[in-house]
Amino acid sequence: MSKLFYITTKTPLRVSFFGGGTDISYFYKKKSGKVISSTINRFVYVTVKSYHSLFNEKYRLNYSETEHVKKNIDSIKNNIIRECLKFLKIKDSLHISIATDIPASSGLGTSSAIIVGLLKALYVYKGIKINNHELAENACNIEINLLNNPIGKQDQYNAVFGGFASYSFLKNDKVVIKKLKNSLAKKIFSQSLFLWVGNFKDSNKVLSAQKKVFNTKEKYYSKLLSVANKAEKLNKASPFSINKFGQTLDKNWAIKKKLSDKISNQKIDKLYTLARKNGMIGGKLLGAGSGGFLFFVFDKLYKKKLLQAFKNKKVYFFDFYPSGSKVIYKQFYK
Repeated sequence: MSKLFYITTKTPLRVSFFGGGTDISYFYKKKSGKVISSTINRFVYVTVKSYHSLFNEKYRLNYSETEHVKKNIDSIKNNIIRECLKFLKIKDSLHISIATDIPASSGLGTSSAIIVGLLKALYVYKGIKINNHELAENACNIEINLLNNPIGKQDQYNAVFGGFASYSFLKNDKVVIKKLKNSLAKKIFSQSLFLWVGNFKDSNKVLSAQKKVFNTKEKYYSKLLSVANKAEKLNKASPFSINKFGQTLDKNWAIKKKLSDKISNQKIDKLYTLARKNGMIGGKLLGAGSGGFLFFVFDKLYKKKLLQAFKNKKVYFFDFYPSGSKVIYKQFYK
């Protein structure tokens, strides 16, 4: 393609509240699955631009590392970039940059957001129009089938559709999305915090371990599905109760830990117990397990007490973000 171009996408990260694990195919194809989650105001930015033939390389890739690839696409080390380019059969020279507000392996769906943001930019570059369901499914196909990551489908759908929503994963592979009230998400995030527990984790190892013991743990996945169904009704109730929401999160976390001994550990359990003693209503570890962020919903009367308990820890406050992946800059020129 001789035309010069510059395209940037902005894709939100997410918080998964209920049902994580039921979005994995070995469960939802048996009993269906449901996840309730929300995107937050932390993002992945992907820029794809034309790369002039005067440069002595075919691809320049900037992310946590920098790659200079002279010719062969299979020489690209970054699995996500390589497979997205191959999926769309792109052979033109490109300069691709990826910047994230939060590092990958933190439990906020960063890898899936990168795939969605990159695919969206590449589709614009190729002039191909696809709908959101197609974008989400293509992202799932790349991450689950081509990259062989043992993950579910919630992160890709969150990144594409955004907002506060319930995602139902049906046995026939269809995904039904029900938007929940933005005002409730804003209330939840106004009474919640993110505690960094450390340990950038390899979620694939945690999820692979879960898959190996699935047959003996299936009943807990069913319980997670039941909790997610109850939580969906809770979010539709009037008036909405932050206390019941937090208590349901606590129940969800207690069940989630039973899926594998790699999900929690002594350090995480101690932090959770300390939070409960200081005004936390309920919470959970975000992502697959063993590290990343603990998400706490608290009684606002005890906010100062809770912060005091974690004064020597890394505590963050993120807000609700109502949209999915967007193109925020696009220019084609001669």
